[in-house]
Amino acid sequence: MSRCSLLDRRGVAVAGLAGVLLFGVCDSPLAAEGVVVGAPRVTLNGQALDVTWDEITNAPLTVSAVGSDLLVVKGIEGMGRGEIQDIGTLLVKKYWQLLRVRPEHLVLRKAEKSAGSWFVSYRQTVRGVAVYDTSLGFSIDPEGRVRSLGAILYPDARVAVSRLDREQALKIARGKLRDTDESDHEVSAESVAIYPERRAGAVEYHRAYIFNFFARKETHPGSVVNGRAVFVDGRTGRILKTQPLFKPLGCCLPGD
Repeated sequence: MSRCSLLDRRGVAVAGLAGVLLFGVCDSPLAAEGVVVGAPRVTLNGQALDVTWDEITNAPLTVSAVGSDLLVVKGIEGMGRGEIQDIGTLLVKKYWQLLRVRPEHLVLRKAEKSAGSWFVSYRQTVRGVAVYDTSLGFSIDPEGRVRSLGAILYPDARVAVSRLDREQALKIARGKLRDTDESDHEVSAESVAIYPERRAGAVEYHRAYIFNFFARKETHPGSVVNGRAVFVDGRTGRILKTQPLFKPLGCCLPGD
C-alpha cells in the first residue's frame, strides 16, 4: 500500500491552517511517473520539473517547477520559525521520491526572514549522525511561493562501524598536527559525522572523528588562519581531510 500526504490545490498543506481544501498525493515509483535520472526535465506527480543532477550520487542538485511553483504557502505573513520548519517537512514529503531523502533525515539549520522572504536550510542526518557538507535549502517569497530548491544530499549515506575510540583518534589527529608544525594547538570543539569521500565515480562513507584545533596563544594578531580541522576515519585511522579554520568563519566544523 502506498503512503499518501495531504496537499492543497496549489501544492502545500500546512498543519493547523483552517479552510484549506486538501487532496491526496500518493507515493509511486519514479519510473511510473516518467522520471529519468539525469534528465534535465522530469515529471513527478503530473508536475514538470527542471532538474540538475549530481553525476556520482544521482541525487538532484537543483529542482524548479516549469510554469508553476514547487509550493505555494497560504498565510505566510503570519507564520513563525516553527511553522516554517513544517513547510520544509511538507516540501520534502512532496518531492522525496526525487530527493530520495525523507524529512526525518533532515535537521533544520536555519530559518531566517529578510525583506518579507524566508530563507530555510537543512542538514542531512543518518540515525542522528550528521552527514558532512550536506544541505537542502529554499526560499519562500512574500507571496508564499517556493520557486526552487537546492541540495547536496547523499541518499545512500550510512553509518559505518568505528574501531577506534575517541582517544585513539585524537592521538592520530595530534600526530597530523606535528606534521604541519601546529603541535601547540588544542581541541576547542569536536564531533562525529559521516564523511562522504568522493572518488572515481563512487562515494565511500566513513564515520569520522572531527577535531577542531586552535593555537593556545596567537603568535600574530593579524593572522586570519589560526586553526585546523582534522578528520580521522573511525575504522582505519586514516586522515580523511584537514582544513584550515579561518577567524571570519568562526568555529567549528561541521558548522551549525
